[in-house]
Amino acid sequence: MFSKHTFSLFAAAVAAIVVSGCALEPVPPCPQIRIDSNTASLTKFKPGEGRDISDVEYQAEIVSFEGTCKFDDDGVEAVMDVDMMISGGPAVQPGDVEFYYFVAIPRFFPDPAGKTIFTRKHRLRAGGARQERVTESSVRIFIPLEDRLTAAGYDIYLGFQLTDEQLRYNRSRSR
Repeated sequence: MFSKHTFSLFAAAVAAIVVSGCALEPVPPCPQIRIDSNTASLTKFKPGEGRDISDVEYQAEIVSFEGTCKFDDDGVEAVMDVDMMISGGPAVQPGDVEFYYFVAIPRFFPDPAGKTIFTRKHRLRAGGARQERVTESSVRIFIPLEDRLTAAGYDIYLGFQLTDEQLRYNRSRSR
């Protein structure tokens, strides 16, 4: 069995572990990240009046993300990998295309600091419909906080930066 001395050392070690465990702060929750349903897809039509499937140059969709957050004394930094699928349409023009996506924090609206717009270039190939996965890695957004526990009260939205016409097109398709 234990000697009195060994038992005292064991009890002191267990007490130290328990006390140090109680001293740890709870991990604050990260902000919620969401994909905005109205702007999650982008359809680029060729110039002109036509707006049927034969007029589509390319389509893109934000399909998923993975994110983490890191707290410091001033706030929280959210770091995300954003996955998109892109495919050429029947009217595809092979070559580089440039599209824009955003990370927005509605709680800061209308302050311009509440929305950051990013640019992505992608090379489209001839032949159209093949879908390709495009990943934007380490997309960063910083949220200043007064209290770490309030981070969960900040929603972060991902979407494509659309023209008014593209937004109307998306909304007409979701009815």
